[in-house]
Amino acid sequence: MSENSQDIILDVKGLKKYFPLSTGGVFRKVSGYIKAVDDVSFYVRRGETVGVVGESGCGKTTLGRCVSKLYNATDGELSVHLEDGTVLDVNNLDKEERATFRKSVQMIFQDPYASLNPRMTVLNIVGESLVVNDVAKGTELESIVGGIVQRVGLKVEHLRRYPHSFSGGQRQRIGIARALVINPKLIVADEPVSALDVSIQAQILNQLKDLAQDFGLSYMFISHNMSVIRYMSDRIMVMYAGKLVEVAPKEVLLNQPRHPYTELLLSAVPRVSRRGTYRMVTPGEPPDLLNLPKGCVFNPRCKFATEVCYEEQPNLTQVGTDHFVRCHRFDEIKLKGI
Repeated sequence: MSENSQDIILDVKGLKKYFPLSTGGVFRKVSGYIKAVDDVSFYVRRGETVGVVGESGCGKTTLGRCVSKLYNATDGELSVHLEDGTVLDVNNLDKEERATFRKSVQMIFQDPYASLNPRMTVLNIVGESLVVNDVAKGTELESIVGGIVQRVGLKVEHLRRYPHSFSGGQRQRIGIARALVINPKLIVADEPVSALDVSIQAQILNQLKDLAQDFGLSYMFISHNMSVIRYMSDRIMVMYAGKLVEVAPKEVLLNQPRHPYTELLLSAVPRVSRRGTYRMVTPGEPPDLLNLPKGCVFNPRCKFATEVCYEEQPNLTQVGTDHFVRCHRFDEIKLKGI
């Protein structure tokens, strides 16, 4: 699934990430593979926020880490398209291209406590990428870092402090500043607010939206919270058991879902209605990624499953503009939106 357009910044085709499981002692043998990401294709446009949503263990974080090159993909194509026309093949970067990629793609991590080095000051944490990439040093470095930390809501006086002296929300702002300081164009945000208090979550989300406009950023925004994805995203990708099961523009997916799992996620979003609350209860849990079911990966939990769902794996089929679904019966079943 890709689009021939000058507007694309990230293009992913058939991406796979398998983790081998070994058995035995000295002479280890691979007994199987955990298919954390399995044949995933999508794209991100410039200035767009693409949300990735699904239950824990569906492969969202692994997908984000492959995009940001923290994991090497097992198979598939992954390319970053820069504004000057340069195309970076992320799976085959030379030394110079790797430096360009690191300047163009950054990541905001989930845990604001574990993602910051406790032995480094804010100045060192945020400025490290500037030093590594030989962009600035000395007073120039301090000036650039001071400007970006103020932009994310911190103070210049904070530059000499260590992470332990900050709250969770302030630590996440440091993480955001670290991602922004090198002036990237694509940011992978992996559950950036899930570890924060609800009131702080709103502040961080609003700030991320403002920063996207001010810096011309594209986001790949990962979360298990459909309400957060709904607020942040332009398009939404739904993942289940390592696969994309539905991709659509936000309003289309929220109001006209075509996959039963999407309907399940939407029913879990809290809402207030005079007609009462509609909440689905689906038995079972996500499958073991080491032993995926035959056919559609959602068939053990799907009330619409028929014989073909247990025998054949559905393809990701286009059903509308920017709308794709992986379901045999998408044109037969009627699902409820939000």
